[in-house]
Amino acid sequence: MERHQPFLLRCTHGRLALELRLLPAGQDWQLLLTGGDAHIGAVILAEPGDGTPPDAPKAASAGSTARPDATSAGIFSGTEDGVRLHVLRRAGHHDDEAALPLARDYCRALGAAVCVSAGIHYDHISREEIDTVLALARMLGACGLRRLWRLQENDHADGERS
Repeated sequence: MERHQPFLLRCTHGRLALELRLLPAGQDWQLLLTGGDAHIGAVILAEPGDGTPPDAPKAASAGSTARPDATSAGIFSGTEDGVRLHVLRRAGHHDDEAALPLARDYCRALGAAVCVSAGIHYDHISREEIDTVLALARMLGACGLRRLWRLQENDHADGERS
């Protein structure tokens, strides 16, 4: 029996601190990525799939540069690396830059639907600090996946002992 429980990961670098909460939703996962003044700036839904469904609206692919501009809110969908991505971003926010890789990577690794809500805000953040935030988000994401895989391995080992 799988023992999916919510868990929280944290990391810091100087004034920058990020948290990643992983919440099971049946076989799917909800992730909440926050830092600084937490909020919801973007939501990414990733689902396994090798193409956009025929009834989906025409939109830029998630990997393209045809995203909404920085001042407008945006909704766009596309397929990247066998994962269907649906992105919702609040006007003036760039939180999807940290959330999109997490959604795609977790979906691909787990073969499940994954929703990532992200909101990270630091006043007067420099370009270097933004790069650090993105690196910390990737690191937290990798740590979370390793933890999930260990839990799955333990569940498998427990099942064999039964």
